[in-house]
Amino acid sequence: MQTADGTAGPPRPALPRQWREQGGILDRLTAAVWIFDIDQGRVTCANAAALEAWSADSLAELQSRDLKTDMSPAVARRLRQYQGDFISHDAAFTEIWTLYPRGVPRPLEVRISGVLLEDGRMAMLCEARDEASLQPEALRSADALLHTKLMISLHDLNGRTLYCNPAARASFDGPQQDLPARFVHRRDHERMMQQIHSEAEAGLIAEVVCAAGRRWHELTARACHDPVSGRPSILVSETDVTELKEAEALAQSRAHHDPLTGLPNRLAMPARFASLVRKAEQRGAQIGVLFIDLDQFKAVNDTLGHLHGDGVLMEVARRLSELREEDDAVIRLGGDEFLFLATAGPEAPERVERLAQRLLERLALPVHGERRKLMVTPSVGIACFPQHGTNAELLMQRADLAMYEAKAGGRNQYRVFDETMRNRREEELELLADLREALRAGHILPYFQPRFAPGAQRIVAVEALARWIHPERGVIMPADFIPISEKCGLINQVGLTILEQAVRQRCAWERRGIDVSVSVNVSLRQLCEPDFAATVQRILETCGCAPARLELELTETLLLEENLVVARNLEKVRLLGIRIAIDDFGTGYSNLARLNEMAVDCIKIDRSLIQGLPRNEEIVRLVIAMCSFMQVSIVAEGIETPAMAEWAQRHGCHELQGYYFSRPVAAAAMENLLLGDAGRAGVALPQGWRPPSGRGRIAATQA
Repeated sequence: MQTADGTAGPPRPALPRQWREQGGILDRLTAAVWIFDIDQGRVTCANAAALEAWSADSLAELQSRDLKTDMSPAVARRLRQYQGDFISHDAAFTEIWTLYPRGVPRPLEVRISGVLLEDGRMAMLCEARDEASLQPEALRSADALLHTKLMISLHDLNGRTLYCNPAARASFDGPQQDLPARFVHRRDHERMMQQIHSEAEAGLIAEVVCAAGRRWHELTARACHDPVSGRPSILVSETDVTELKEAEALAQSRAHHDPLTGLPNRLAMPARFASLVRKAEQRGAQIGVLFIDLDQFKAVNDTLGHLHGDGVLMEVARRLSELREEDDAVIRLGGDEFLFLATAGPEAPERVERLAQRLLERLALPVHGERRKLMVTPSVGIACFPQHGTNAELLMQRADLAMYEAKAGGRNQYRVFDETMRNRREEELELLADLREALRAGHILPYFQPRFAPGAQRIVAVEALARWIHPERGVIMPADFIPISEKCGLINQVGLTILEQAVRQRCAWERRGIDVSVSVNVSLRQLCEPDFAATVQRILETCGCAPARLELELTETLLLEENLVVARNLEKVRLLGIRIAIDDFGTGYSNLARLNEMAVDCIKIDRSLIQGLPRNEEIVRLVIAMCSFMQVSIVAEGIETPAMAEWAQRHGCHELQGYYFSRPVAAAAMENLLLGDAGRAGVALPQGWRPPSGRGRIAATQA
C-alpha cells in the first residue's frame, strides 16, 4: 500500500470478519468503537464516532498513525497485560483513559476486551463513552494509577483480587492471584489482617510471590469499601524493596563476617552461640568454647611480612573449618585469635578435649620465608557450657584465661578453665592497676648487681635489674610483674624508667668519684620502637653519660629476629659507642653469623649452664670456646659457690656475676659496696676478693 506521495504506508489491517460484516451498523452508533492492533501499535478500524474521538480526517489517516511513537512505557506494559489476559481467560476491563489526538487531551470511559484479527493475533476492542464531565482530580488520579510504579490492588475480605493497576498487574503471579497466595510466609498475611481488623490499617515488609519470583515488598494496607459493590474491601499499595533488603543483608553479612577468612566475626558470636545452646539443651549436650591464640604469629608479621601473616590466618581458618561438624561454629575474633564452639553430646562428652588435641596437631604450621623458617603453634583455652557458665561473654572470658595459662605453661598446649585461674586473674588485674600507679609514682626502681673481674679482683660493672617497691607488698620481683607489663603494653614504660634511672645513677656515682659501667636489659618491644635509638641518645645527653659506660643487654632469642626496625636501632646505638651484650647465652638457638653481624661486645653465659657444673662441663667449655673465638668479653652468670667461681676463672671467663658476690641491692647499698664499705652495703664478700678502697675511681674497662 502506498500513500498519495508514493511512500510506503502502514500494512493493510487484517480486519475481523465481524467488522467487515457489521461496519455500517457500527457507524450508526454514538459510542466510539475501534480495534487497536497491540503488536503494531495502530488502530486497524474505527467507526465514525471513534474517528471523531481521535480527531481523524479519515480511517486511512487514523490507520497511518504509529501510536507507539509517543506511548509511555507504563501504557505499553499495560497493553501487553491486557493482551495476555484476553488470551488466557477472555478478560474485559472498564477504565478511564485519556487520549491525546493531535496533542489535545480527551478523557473517555473505555470498556476493553479481546478480539482476534483475521491472521489470528489478539487485538483489543475498545468501546468508549465521553467522560468530559468528570472532575479534573478524578481524571488525574486515574492517569496517575496507570503510570505510577507503585503497585495498587483492591481485594475483598476473602482475599479475592478485584482490581490491579498496571504496576500491580505486572507484579502479580497471574491475574487471578489472591491476596493470601501473595505472601511467601502465611504468618505475614495473618499479621497484616490482624492489624487491619484491630487498627483499620497495617504496614509491613514481607517476602511475596511475584511473576519475577520471590521479592521483598513494603506493603501498606487499609480497610475500605469496593466503590462498585460497596462491600468491605482491602486496598493494598506495595513498593519493591528487594534491592534495599539485599543491600541490608550484604551489609549485615559484611558486618558479621571477617573479610580475610570469610569466617563469622566477634559480632556474630552471640547469635551463633545462642543457636547452638538451643540445640544443646534439647539434646542434653554441652558446648565447648575453645579460645585459640597463635604462638609466634607476631614474629611472622614482623620478620616475613603481613602477606605471609595473612596466608597463615587463611590456612588456620581453612583447617579449623575442616574440623567443624554440623553443630559447631568457627569464629575469628580478630588478629590471631579464633574461637571454636564445639558441641559434645551426652554420648561423647570427651569430644571437646579430643578436639583440642587435634587442634594442636592440625594448627602447628611451618612458615617458610626466603632465608628462614618459623613454626606457628596454637595455645588453646577451654570453658564449657553449662559447667563454667551459661553466658557467652563469660565463657569467652574464662576460655581466654585458660588460654593464657596454656601460654604461661610453655605454649602449644591446651588448658581447661578452673576457679584458681580466675583468682589469679583477679590478682593480676589488681596488680596491673597498682603497676600503672607505680610507674606514675616512681615505685619501679633499679637494683644493682656487681660484676667482678677475677684478674683485678674488683667490680668493673653493675647490672641494673628492675624492682617494684610496693607500699603494701614490699619488693616485687620482675618475674611477678614483667609478664603483666608485656601483656598490657607497659613494658616499654618499665624499660624506659629503669634505663633513665640507671644512667642517672651512674652519672651521680661518677660525680662522687666512682667510675663504673652500667648494663641495662632491653626488650624486643623496646627495640621495635622506631625512635628507640634516639630516646637512648637523648637520655645519655641529658644525664651527661659517656656512651661507652652504657651496655644494653639483649636476650639470645633476639638473634632470631630479622626485623628491619630492630636492626636499624641496634646499628644506631652501636654508632653512638654503646656496648651490646647478649644475655642468657647458651640455652637457645644461637646464630653465630648473626652474632658477628651485630658485632656484640659481651656474651653472658646463662646461669643454668654454670649451675649445672660439673655435670655439663663439656658444654660450658664449648660455649666459652665459641665466645673466645669471637673475641668478646665473657661473663659467667649464676656464680653461687667458690667452686663455680674458681672453675669459671680457670676456664677463661673475664667477669663473674652471682649471689656468691652479691645479690641485687638498692642504689645506696651498691654505692657503699663500690666505696669499699661492704658491711654497710650488707654484703659479705668472699675470702680473697678485694673490694675497691676509699673513694678512688674504679676501673670501668673490661678485663
